[in-house]
Order: sequence, then C-alpha cells, then structure tokens
Amino acid sequence: MTSRDISLIAKRKVRNATFDLKRLLKISWRRVVRFLISLLQVYLCFLLIETGNVTLFKGVLPVSFISGAFFLNFSIIFLFIAIIYLIVGSDYLCGIVSTTVSSLIAIVNHYVVLLHGMPLSFQELQNFGTALNVIRGMTITPDATFFKIMGLFFFGLFLSMGLYVLNVDNSSKWGDTLWKRLIFAIVAFGVFDMVILSPASKKPESILAWSWREVYPTYGFALCSLESFQNLHNVVERPDGYEVADIPTLNISTWYTDERPDIIMILNETFYDFNVVTQLETDTEFLPYISNMEDLKKGYAVVPNFGGGTNATEYELLTGNSNRLINNFAPFNVIDMNDSLSIVSVLNELGYETTAMHSESGSNYSRYRGYKELGFDNVYFGEEFRDLDYYADRVYATDKSLYDNMIKKYESSVAQQAQGEYVSQFMYLLTIQNHGGWDQNPAGEDIIHSVKEYGAATSVLNEYLSCMQTSDKAFYDLIQYYKNVDRPVVICMLGDHCPSFAYDVLDSDMDSDIEEYNLRRTPFLMWSNIEIPADSWIDSIGTVSTNYIVPELLKELELPRPAYYQYMTQIAPKYPVLGSGMKYMDADGTVHLYDEAPIDVTGYFYMEYNNIGDRQGNVPDLFRVPR
Repeated sequence: MTSRDISLIAKRKVRNATFDLKRLLKISWRRVVRFLISLLQVYLCFLLIETGNVTLFKGVLPVSFISGAFFLNFSIIFLFIAIIYLIVGSDYLCGIVSTTVSSLIAIVNHYVVLLHGMPLSFQELQNFGTALNVIRGMTITPDATFFKIMGLFFFGLFLSMGLYVLNVDNSSKWGDTLWKRLIFAIVAFGVFDMVILSPASKKPESILAWSWREVYPTYGFALCSLESFQNLHNVVERPDGYEVADIPTLNISTWYTDERPDIIMILNETFYDFNVVTQLETDTEFLPYISNMEDLKKGYAVVPNFGGGTNATEYELLTGNSNRLINNFAPFNVIDMNDSLSIVSVLNELGYETTAMHSESGSNYSRYRGYKELGFDNVYFGEEFRDLDYYADRVYATDKSLYDNMIKKYESSVAQQAQGEYVSQFMYLLTIQNHGGWDQNPAGEDIIHSVKEYGAATSVLNEYLSCMQTSDKAFYDLIQYYKNVDRPVVICMLGDHCPSFAYDVLDSDMDSDIEEYNLRRTPFLMWSNIEIPADSWIDSIGTVSTNYIVPELLKELELPRPAYYQYMTQIAPKYPVLGSGMKYMDADGTVHLYDEAPIDVTGYFYMEYNNIGDRQGNVPDLFRVPR
C-alpha cells in the first residue's frame, strides 16, 4: 500500500467521521427541540387548566410560576402526561391527547363554576345526573375565557405537529419504544413522589378549606383535585386529638313542655340578600312584604358554601352536623343516615307526622334515599306536585305553586286525623324557583332593575331580583294562610346559598374573611302564632351557622332534645358560626382558625365525629331524645 493509498483512506475516514458527527448533531438537535417542546406542552396543559380554574375571580391570577404551588401542579401534570405517553406510544399523539383532555377540563370547569358556583371535583362527578337535570335552565354561550382556552388548544395542536415533523422515525411500532416510555414514566413518578408524597414535600397537609375561591387559585386545580381524589377514601375526617374520653360532659335538661306546635321548614333555593355584599339600589323595593312584616323574626344563617351546594346546606339544617368533617362531599351521596340523629328522628319520636317535599327529581343528590334514611313518613317529588306555575319563560316552578301544594298536603294530613286525635305536623319543603341561570326571561319581564351598574352581571341581577320579589309575595301569602289556622304553627325559612354571580357584585373593599362570611350569609326568617318570650333566641336571632338552627329551635319550643343538641345551644352564644373549612367565628365577629380552637369548639366536633364517624366508640346516650 502506497502512501497515496494511506492518504486516501485517512481522508475517507475523516469525511465519514465528519458526516457521522453532523448526523449526530442533527439528531441531537432534533431530540433537544422535541424535549423542550414536550416540556412546553406540560406547561401549556397547566396553563389551560388554570385558565378554566380562575373563572369568576376578580384580580386573581393562576398559580404563580415562581411559587411552590406551581411545581407541585407541574409534577402532577407531568406524571399525567407521562402515563398518556406510555399508553399512546408517541410524543406527538401524547401532545394531542393531553392538550385535548386539558382543554376539556378547562372548558367544563369554567362553565361548572359559572353555572353551579363551585369548581369541578371528584365529589361533584357523583352528581352528574343532578347536573343533567338542572342544565335545562342554563344558557351556555362562548365567552372570552372560552376563546382563550380554544386559542391555547390550537397552539397545543401546533406544538404536537412540530413534534411529528421533528420525529425522524415515525414508522416505529408501539413496542419498539416501550422501554424508553417506561423509563420516562418511572422518572415522572419519581419526580411526583419527591415533590408530592415525600416527607420533604412543600404540599400543605390540608388545602381544601374555608374558601374554595381562595384555595383553588392559590394552590392550583391539579393539586386541589389530587386532594379531592384522596378524600374519596375518607368520607368523615377524624378530628385531631379525638378520643372518646375527651368528649365533653354536660348537665342534661329534662324539663319540657307538652305543647307540640306544627313546624314548617322551608329551604328556599338561592334566597339571598345582596345588601350584605353591596349597597344595592333598585327602582322598586325587591322584598317589600318581608321588610315590613312586624311579626316576622329576621336574622341570617351562614351556610356551608356560596354559589352552590344545596345538599350541604340541607344536611347541616336537618341534622345539626357541620360539613367540616365530610371533606366537601354531597352528604346524601356518601353518608348512611339510617337511624341517624336529625330533626326528623327527634320529631318522629315525639309523635309528629313528618313530610319532605321537593318539586324536582328525587335522584338529585340522592335525595330520595337521603329523605327516606332520615325517616320522613311522607316524601313527595316531581310528578307528585300538581298545578305548578312558572315565572314567564323560566323553567322552575314558582314558590307560590309549591306553597299551594304544601298547604294541600298539610290540610289533607290534618283532615285525616280521627275525631279527638291531634297529630303535630313537620313539613320540610325545598323550593326551586330562584335556581340559576338568571337569563331565561326577556328583559321586558323583569320587574326589578338595579340602578347601579355591575357590568355583565347587571342583567342577570335584574332577573334574579325579580324572582326574589315573587318569592317575597309568596312567603307573605303563606303567612297569611297560617294566620287563619287554629293550630299552633312555627314557620322557618332560609336561603340555601347566594347566586353564583354574587362575587361579581361584591364591593371590593371587604376583608377576605368577612367577604367569604357575607357570601355565605343568607336570610333566616321565622314566624309563629304562638307566644314567644321577648328575650328568646327567636326574638333576636342574629347570625348563626346552619347547623345551630334545629337545636336552637327545639330549645325555644321547649321540646325534648338530645345531649348533642343541648351542648350546641350552650356554646352557640360564644361561637355562633361553626362552619365548614378551617375557620370559625366568635360572638365578637372575629374569625379564627380551627387549629387555635378552644375545647368548647373542638368538643362539638368530637361529638359530631362520635355521631357519624366513630362506629365502634359511639356513645348512643349523646344522641337519644331523653324520655
């Protein structure tokens, strides 16, 4: 071999090495770009979900990029995408699927908050049938947030097409890259474990607290949804430090009256006083009858949620239990209430005939099962109502027509009593008239108009206030009927929650805790044709959380009540609001964290847990009606 041959061979090897290096650089460049695009898609999915998550929030941005919460959410979404990648087998298909799923979550969550007043959660998925039943009253139209989500969706598809173009081997089979995808999924789970599950995690122990409106934008939808999923396996939360031996002891009152008045309890759908959150000005008074009824006792009830969650309010009202231990579930869906303590069980034992009525489907929030388990003697739903009326084009039956149905059932029950027999009546009615949406009628049907402008909320506010005025007149007519009844009667009515658009009408200068408190504060009204002592709780209701209403009512009527309810009435003057979440309110109006609660407050939750969560350590005497 000559020196020329050696030189030619050397040059050829240099050319081949140069070509291999160029090809390697070209392939590495493609892989680096694909990796960066994949990371960008993870962030895009996060951004999509958070765009739907901040619906209705004034001045609140999605979770900050630099906050610890961002990385917690990022690790969850990273694992979610890694699982999709493991299944579909290619990065560009993974991009299409993850972008599509994230966009659907964002759009659904956006409209769930708009129409239902609460974010999408695993607990709410159990109420899918309920959502279908009420959606007929909603008008769903594309808005700015919807178009922003769609813009991000198409940008995600553009990135996915970029991954397809950069993939030099689109012909590989699903199994060819399985080992790589498994490694990627293991790495993603390792990141998730380190950031979320490890003892060194920055994730708070509990984040679903007093105000979902503060929690979700602060911690992000993915992180909140993870906790929501974890709570599916823990329906009733055990209070910190709970021991049966630490349940408070108390002296039980055993003196009661023999009088058994009829009790009418009305939970009025979305019955709310906007004056607690804004200086409302209207062209006509929207509650003229209620405002001027001198024999009507008035106060406020602090309900578990704002903008939605009727079943949570029902549960607190009927049982005296707080939703704080139930982890944001719809109680009737998950709690076995057979033989459980409630106003129904107490009055049944006292010989009352008990009736529950609701003009919608009994499947909503599992009410049919829930009412039966509570022990109602009679339960009436949807098709059992007659001659229902509607306000213009709205699809929900008016309060007036529901009251007329209730009166007929009342008269029928009284008429069926044998000569000389007296059976007291307890009637519970859940109304539906004021349910959203509030854009079902033409503007010309509105009879109340806001003088102040609230932007896009003004038109829905006008229809809502018009509904409220019809509720006002219907309640007045109901009182007039019972004024002519020659039986002792007590009527209670409260709203279940404020409308979902209330935050858009809220004055912006409120402290966040007081703001949340006022959004949960609904009117609580009481009327009776029996003499009420001037210094009684009924005469000066003030503001109480929903769970106090039944224990206080039984006390004022001097009816027998269990130790649990007696304990509640003892602590109510000092701690009138023991609501859901992480905060309670004392008699001075100061908001406190439950972590700092005194024994009087923790004692209540020990009793509640013993009632609904501690089957083995249950103390029956706390929840029995004394003989």
